[in-house]
Amino acid sequence: MIKVSTAETLATQAVNALKWEANFSPKPGLVTKNSNGAHNDMNISLFIKSADSLYDTFLKIADVSRTEPISVDLREKIGAIGRDGEQAMLTATQGVNTHKGAIWALGILVAVISNQQTTNIKTILQKSSELASIADQYVQSHPKRTYGMQAKKKYKVLGAREEAANGFPHVASSLKLIDGEVTITQQQWLRVLCTLYASVDDTNVIHRSNLEVLRAFQSTAKQAFKAPIVKESSAFQELTQMTKTYQISPGGCADLFAATYFLHNLIIEED
Repeated sequence: MIKVSTAETLATQAVNALKWEANFSPKPGLVTKNSNGAHNDMNISLFIKSADSLYDTFLKIADVSRTEPISVDLREKIGAIGRDGEQAMLTATQGVNTHKGAIWALGILVAVISNQQTTNIKTILQKSSELASIADQYVQSHPKRTYGMQAKKKYKVLGAREEAANGFPHVASSLKLIDGEVTITQQQWLRVLCTLYASVDDTNVIHRSNLEVLRAFQSTAKQAFKAPIVKESSAFQELTQMTKTYQISPGGCADLFAATYFLHNLIIEED
């Protein structure tokens, strides 16, 4: 019988996805093993430390989701675990927000996979929509406004919460690019990255610049996506230059890049 991996394995896979994303290079504007991107307060060591600090968070989410039905109760339980995870992350990074969005995205996915005991991508994304759409009263009453919330209100764009509530449409599109492939080349992963850059209304980019810069960045990413060799294209080089000029960092895209890797490499076990 095929069964979904244990909570420990799911947590390990989530952490490994974050580490893979951090190490992947090149990624214009983002921290990699070779560059700090558009950041002066982040580097690869900090991201690895941050990822490791989240193992217990994903483990607890997987554990509680295994026995609870998708409901307000489960939504609020994993929300509380996620907020504790944010504090663990901030403690590990000495206050630097490295993975707040990733805790949300991967947390929802881990919860659903553990809850449904399935590796079927369509089911995972549908149930993620169901779980993420449930209101958490403790979030609604939280007074702090994030940069993402401010950008969404000002420019009427969707953010990380809506991405999950809509069933991770950008992750679904990314997975289609590598569907059926066992070994993914750097070129293929760069095309995945560019399709995210081109289509996600990344509130991190908007916060650091404005909507006009985001639209220009997306348009350039579309050109890079179409290039025969992405990283050697003039459009990809222009993307890198834009992140330097405007000091923009597509952190939302990074979270979905990690989520794509996580789902593509989801491990199953056989009894």
